[in-house]
Amino acid sequence: MNNHQQQSGFHGDQLLWDAAEGLISPDANIRDSSLDQLKEIDGIHRSPLVAYLLVSRISEPDLEIRFHLIRLLGSLMDFESSGQSFSDQALDFAKDALDQMEKSQLIKILEVAESYLTAERAISNILKLSSYAGVGLSGIVNDRKLPVSVRQQAVFYCGEIGYLSSKPTLQNLVQRVDKARTRPGNGNERKKSRDEEFLYPFVISALEKLNS
Repeated sequence: MNNHQQQSGFHGDQLLWDAAEGLISPDANIRDSSLDQLKEIDGIHRSPLVAYLLVSRISEPDLEIRFHLIRLLGSLMDFESSGQSFSDQALDFAKDALDQMEKSQLIKILEVAESYLTAERAISNILKLSSYAGVGLSGIVNDRKLPVSVRQQAVFYCGEIGYLSSKPTLQNLVQRVDKARTRPGNGNERKKSRDEEFLYPFVISALEKLNS
């Protein structure tokens, strides 16, 4: 065990080190099995480096592995559960990493939300720790180039978690739809606003949560 490993928070735990290395393997099977190994190792919740590493892997390309990773990460941030959770130091590392999330990482999280209903609690736990998430989700709601299903998930979490900073974005979408409904548009205009018509009831629901 070299000095770098000793200083990384693994404290001589070769199994934990190997599992962490496995998370960045080019082999999807190794990445998946490394997640299982991390769950089995007592002490994962105490390592700040593991906390940071798990957040950095939110962009995992394989959707199913990403789902497993997000469930593990979210469970370690679930302080209402009787299971293991991150130590205060590890949580600080995780929060710092989450505050540096980019829009693309948020989209990766929302893709999991779209495909796996059982990920909702874990995703909520993760997003609650990110001071960036409210702004990032608002940007996703407004991005017409993204699939409407991803934008819908962004709307949902804006309301579910209570990001008051997203209210102007949601209110503007409602106003655009209301305005479009009062004038006869051509085919191209209707196609352009079709996604926002679909989002409209979800936005209304989110605003009701934010206003309650």
